[in-house]
Amino acid sequence: MSTGTDKQAFEQIGTGRPALIIRRGPSVYDSRIVREADTLRKLGYEPLILAVVSEDVHQTRDEQAGTPVIRLEPTSPFAWARSLQRKLTRRPDPAGARADSPELGGVRSANPLMRIAVRLHRWMRTLDFYRRAIAVVREVRPALVHCNDYNTMWVGVAARLMGSTVVYDSHELWPDRNGRPEPRWWLIACEFLFVHVAHRTITASPGYSEVMARRYRIEPPGVIRNIPDASMQSSALASSNGDSAQTGEDRLALYVGALTTGRGLELSIMALNHLEDVRLRLVGPARPAYLDELVALADREGVSDRVEFAGAVSPQELIETIREASVGLALIQPICLSYRMSLPNKVFEYVAAGLPVLGSDLPAIGSLVAEHRIGLLAAPGEVEDVAAKLGEMLDPERNSAFREAAREAARELNWDHEAVRLADQYRTAAGGS
Repeated sequence: MSTGTDKQAFEQIGTGRPALIIRRGPSVYDSRIVREADTLRKLGYEPLILAVVSEDVHQTRDEQAGTPVIRLEPTSPFAWARSLQRKLTRRPDPAGARADSPELGGVRSANPLMRIAVRLHRWMRTLDFYRRAIAVVREVRPALVHCNDYNTMWVGVAARLMGSTVVYDSHELWPDRNGRPEPRWWLIACEFLFVHVAHRTITASPGYSEVMARRYRIEPPGVIRNIPDASMQSSALASSNGDSAQTGEDRLALYVGALTTGRGLELSIMALNHLEDVRLRLVGPARPAYLDELVALADREGVSDRVEFAGAVSPQELIETIREASVGLALIQPICLSYRMSLPNKVFEYVAAGLPVLGSDLPAIGSLVAEHRIGLLAAPGEVEDVAAKLGEMLDPERNSAFREAAREAARELNWDHEAVRLADQYRTAAGGS
C-alpha cells in the first residue's frame, strides 16, 4: 500500500485518457462503482460506466455521481419465452436479476421446454451483451478497463487484446457462490484464464484473496473492501446511536442487505422466541416467494408483531436507518464457500453508523469483529447461541462499550484509506501493462 501523501497516492497516471468500468447490472446506487470512478478520476483518467438496462431502469444514457453511464440493451430471439414465463408466474423480477436465478427471484417454470427456452434466452442475451460491450471498447479505446465480477470479464479479455490495461474485480468467489446455475468446472476454467489475462486481480475479502491465490497459483489478489465514505460517517461519529438499548425500552436488532437464503434471517426470527422486548427490522429487497416464507415463519414462531419488513432504502437514508438500531446482524451462513469467506458490505455500514455487530463465527467476519472488538460472534446455524449473544450485546453496559469500539473503528475503516489501496492497484496494473 502507498504510504505517501494524498498527492503522491493519487499521482496522475491517466493523463486524460478514458477508463471503462463494466458492471452487469443497471449500476444504480452501486457505491463500489462510484468509488472506482472517483478514484480513476483522481488518477487523471476520464471514467465511463458501462452497465445494462433492467425492468426498473430503462435509461440507456445517464449519469451517476458525475460519471457518464451507458446502459446496453442486450436481446435474444428467445425473449418471448422470458416474457411468457413472467405472465404465467405473475412474479416481477428485481432489477438486474438473471432469468433463472434462484437467489434473486427468477421463477422457474414447471414446463421443461419453457425452462430450456428461458435458459437459451439467458445464454443468447449474455452473448449479445458481450458483443455490444466489446463494440463499446472498440469505439472508446479505454486505457484501463475495470471488470466488475466474472460475468464481465470476457469483455476484459477482448479489451486486453486491444491494448487496454485490465483489472479483474471479483466481488465474490464466482464458482462457489449461492445459487450457481453453471457447471463449477467451467467457471473455474474460465476464471483461471481471467486472472492470468488481467494485469491485476482484486477482490472484496481477504478470504477470497487467499482462495483465489491458492486455486489459480497467482500472487494474492489485492483486497479492496466495501467501506463507506468518511463523509457518510461524520454524523454518526459525532453523536451516539442506539440510546434505546441503554434504557431497555426499545431494543432493536437490524439486518441490512438483500433478503435471501444463507443470510441468517430465519435464525434471527427464531431467536426472538428466546428474548423479551426485542424487535427485528429487516431492511432490503426480497423476492416475493422468499418474503412470504419469512412472514410465515414469523407467524409460526409467534413473533410477527416484533418483525418488521422495511424494504429497501436509498444510500442517502441508509446510515440514518442503521443508527436507529441497537445491534446490526451479519449472521451469514456457510452454505457455500463464497459465503463462508465473505466480508459483507453491511458490516462496514454498521460500523460507519457506530453500531455494534453480531456476526457469524466465520474467517473474514470473525477476524474483523475480533480485531476491532465491535461485537460478538455466534456459531453459524445455532439459534440458541444467536439469542444468547444478542441478549448479551443488548445489555446496556455491554452495548455502550461495543458502540464506542465501533465508533473508534470507523475512524480507521473508511473509504479514504481504502481509496489509496485501490489507486495503488491501478498503478500496479498500469505498470504491468
